[in-house]
Formats: sequence, structure tokens, C-alpha cells
Amino acid sequence: MCDQKFKNVSPLMNELIDKAKNIFKFNGEIAKQLFLYDAFDLNQKVDISVERMYFSEVIKHVPKTFTIKLFDEHQSSSDFSVIDFKTLTHANVYDGDTMVLTIIVYDTEGDDWMFRLNNDIRLPAKHIYFHSIKWDVDYVKPEIVLMYELLDPIDYHQLPNYKNVIEALSYYQFVMLRLVVGDDRINQALISERKAI
Repeated sequence: MCDQKFKNVSPLMNELIDKAKNIFKFNGEIAKQLFLYDAFDLNQKVDISVERMYFSEVIKHVPKTFTIKLFDEHQSSSDFSVIDFKTLTHANVYDGDTMVLTIIVYDTEGDDWMFRLNNDIRLPAKHIYFHSIKWDVDYVKPEIVLMYELLDPIDYHQLPNYKNVIEALSYYQFVMLRLVVGDDRINQALISERKAI
């Protein structure tokens, strides 16, 4: 059953899927659930990722009944003229007082995706996501989701499920995660998850 405060998330996401699904990828908890169970629950807060050049294309499909707050590394604002587009890190979308969507911005150079926290870490952009045949949507690979969740200060507002995801990673995916975040950060995340449960 849908929590009433998230009742407008599914219609919002269906609109974005209908109008812009080829230019964004599901991220966060939705991506992890797609990876682990091929589950697709839009009755909760949603995270998506979009390449910087397509950000405005996604935003234009968010109905005016929602409030959009933009963030860079130093400030946040609902005034689009205040935030420098080149330093935009993410936007939060609110339904009243409830944050219902986070749009995470990523950059590419040529055909390479760049990890925002360390631009020396790059992958071919076409290798940062999987496609769910069942739901016909793209989602960010779990090791990349975890790289951001374990290192980025964005508050994802969701209970962690690091253990399940880490255990489901392939050897290559785990090595990639480990190289980027390190053993200490992985261990800290697993300990914090156990405490949260």
C-alpha cells in the first residue's frame, strides 16, 4: 500500500518515463531493487540520474505543482538563476513538504562517464547502467550506486541495504567498488546497516 505522502510519485514518474525515459536512469533504492529482485516500486521516494546536457529536458516534464530545489557544492536554491548550471550536483523535487524525487547530475567527456567525486575515475558511459527488460527502464549499476551512497554527502533518505547488494555483485563489480571507496568505507557501511536494523 502506498504511503499517502508519496501518492503523487507514481504519476510523476510515469510522466517522466513517458516523456523522457531514454535520457535518465533510475538510481538509489529503485536501482538496487531492480538489480536484486527486478522489482519496480514507484510508491516511494525515487532517485534518478541524468547527464548534465539533458537535465533541463527532464526538469521541464516535472509539473508545476511540484517544487524544485537545485544544489551545487556550496548552496541550494529554488531560483534557477542563482545556481551555476556547470556546478549543479543534483535537484530535489518536493510535493508540498515531502521530498519525492532526487535528480542526480552526472558528466561525460567524449564517450566516458566521469565519477563526480573523482573525475579520474571513468567508464564508458554505455557501461554505467543495466536495462530491465521486464520494466523497459534503465538503471544505474549497483556498484556505481554504492560508490555515491558510500562517499557522497547527498542524503538519500532511505534505509541502507548494502549487504544484500554487495553480496549480489559480481567479482568485477565488487573490485570496482572496492577500488573506488576502499575496504574501510565498505566495512563502515555494513556496520552502520547492522546498527540501523
